[in-house]
Amino acid sequence: MNNAEKKEITDLLRSLIQIKSVNPPGNENQIANFISKYLLKNNIHSELVPLEEGRSSVVAKIKGEEERNITFCGHIDTVRVKEEDWTKPIFKGLIEDEKMYGIGASDMKGGVAAVLYTAVLLKRRGIVPKKTVQLALTADEEWEYKGAKSLVDGGYFERTDFLIITEPSNLQISTGEKGEVWVKAKFFGKSAHGSTPEVGVNTVIPGSEFVVNITERYEKIFEVDPFWGKTSINMGQFHGGVQVNIVPNYSEIQLDFRVISEEDKEKVMELIRKTGEEIAKKYKVRFAEEIFNYHSPIFTNSDNPYVKKFLQAAGAKEVIVTKYCTDGATIIPEKKIPFIIFGPGDIARAHQNDEYIELESLYRAVDTFIKFLT
Repeated sequence: MNNAEKKEITDLLRSLIQIKSVNPPGNENQIANFISKYLLKNNIHSELVPLEEGRSSVVAKIKGEEERNITFCGHIDTVRVKEEDWTKPIFKGLIEDEKMYGIGASDMKGGVAAVLYTAVLLKRRGIVPKKTVQLALTADEEWEYKGAKSLVDGGYFERTDFLIITEPSNLQISTGEKGEVWVKAKFFGKSAHGSTPEVGVNTVIPGSEFVVNITERYEKIFEVDPFWGKTSINMGQFHGGVQVNIVPNYSEIQLDFRVISEEDKEKVMELIRKTGEEIAKKYKVRFAEEIFNYHSPIFTNSDNPYVKKFLQAAGAKEVIVTKYCTDGATIIPEKKIPFIIFGPGDIARAHQNDEYIELESLYRAVDTFIKFLT
């Protein structure tokens, strides 16, 4: 990319960051309309795919020699933030030391900007790729993946031969994505007045013991795989009690496991069930568990010809596994499409205060996409 092109994509990313698309509530129509107008200015027609009131995904195509396509997928929503926790402006697109700051800079308006500008350069340079290039820019990735699901249900991946998910990967090529298991562990007791705790059955105490026991037992149960790494655990939330002068009759722990296999998913549920029932018996409370979100691990063989070609385009030799979930978790199990995850930015900066992206990674991502497509 020359300096003028670098300025163009930098300005594009800044414009995307300046549009609020925090999810919830999402309100992705504003950024979706901006993207549609931006593409149209560059002679690329797009379609808004409605999700809910005020929310849409965007689909666009660059016609190739063949109707079968290569799809670039990214999401246009961001997580919620506390503005007071940031030292940099959240929605400005401030540049310091060749880094752009702002919500979504890495996750993943950087990846969206790279995809959009790749499409613009294909048009501008008169490049007709062998396969049609499809852009699938989704709403609601940060919450329930409903945007991706609506595109699957709408048939937008029926002619897709290869999927490139441009989540921040530090420009490393991932051919695997860990599964996601979210579980609620629930303890049921009996409420009472805070002055007579002996009349009630407190569930915060067994809930707390459950957290400690699960953490200790987890380390002994799950093993490290040379490629996939290890199933991880995060105690995401603990709810218990109504107010200080009432014995809490209910406590709930929400756990986030990123599993490397279906077998590890079963180990997760066995660990939770066994630990919960043991503690419930000890404290004379009732226990129940509930999976409230599950996405299986997904994987593409690195011998796939598209993966090999992308490795060559990126000048890379090795592939990795991503620890986080993407829209691929909704698309791949349904459509069985070979895929990779490759994008500018660092997932370590995602969901963090003062999120930023190194602009050089943005430029390199576009160069890699163009090289792969030509």
